[in-house]
Amino acid sequence: MRTSLLLATRNRRPDLQACLAAIQGLRVPDGSSLEVLVVDNGSTDGTGPWLSSLPVDLAPGIRLLALTEPLPGKSRALNRAIRASTGEVLAFIDDDVQVHPDWLVALEEGFRTGTGALQGGIRLGLGGPAPWWMSPRVEAILAGTALWTEKTPVTSMIGSNMAIHRRGGVPEWCEEIGPGVPRFPFGEDTDWSSRCLETRTGLFWPAMAATHVLKGRVRCGEILRRQYYGGLNQAIRDPNRPALYLRTLGAIPREVARLVWHLMGARRERALDALWTLARQAGVLSAAWGRGRGHPLWTRPRTA
Repeated sequence: MRTSLLLATRNRRPDLQACLAAIQGLRVPDGSSLEVLVVDNGSTDGTGPWLSSLPVDLAPGIRLLALTEPLPGKSRALNRAIRASTGEVLAFIDDDVQVHPDWLVALEEGFRTGTGALQGGIRLGLGGPAPWWMSPRVEAILAGTALWTEKTPVTSMIGSNMAIHRRGGVPEWCEEIGPGVPRFPFGEDTDWSSRCLETRTGLFWPAMAATHVLKGRVRCGEILRRQYYGGLNQAIRDPNRPALYLRTLGAIPREVARLVWHLMGARRERALDALWTLARQAGVLSAAWGRGRGHPLWTRPRTA
């Protein structure tokens, strides 16, 4: 099997170095090959020259293709990689992800089941002890898959470790959303993978494992930001926004009361859980206030 592994990068050279080192350590099955397409999306930290200095043959069976996309936007950079890719399978990771040694072996095993897409397992690399407020829910907010059920169907995927078979067509990523787009820096992988899964089946395949190395980015503010954008993305994609707004408005007093109750009882973990919910509800309601207008899905919503 020939697999193309696509990733975009911008000003994360140390993370990218660790990412490519993990790729070099992959076990490549006999008769298989992996092409790694790395798109430098306007880095200013020396990433471009460093990439150009790397050998084309990273390891036996693994070849590197360094590309550039100067215009900002992760989605634009990934479209550049798709157009240059040649594999029958297209896989995607982020530049701060480290694949496990048997990642490619597991990917091929997954596609031999006949499925058209795979969501790989994502473990969070915190770079130290977990903060006191880390919980299974927070892991899920940070795009970990510990709560997912093995080999079950998926309706959307997480872009830090996913793959599709080229059979069924490869849609372009929406370049109006995603990192690098100031107004809508979210939801690009949900949108793209949902469209892919309209023409193919997908499975959660945890053996195709990777670690998302978050290091110092695991802060309460990041959880709140992700929850806010998650709620906004939910509202943008919901085909019945008025009903969603009403449900959210009705639930907010309950969550505020829960937050106050747990704060009064010094139950920090439960108080934060209510705060995470309120942040998502704020994202939903911000769509009603007009925050979502102009989003490419605003007038053609998809089922979440």
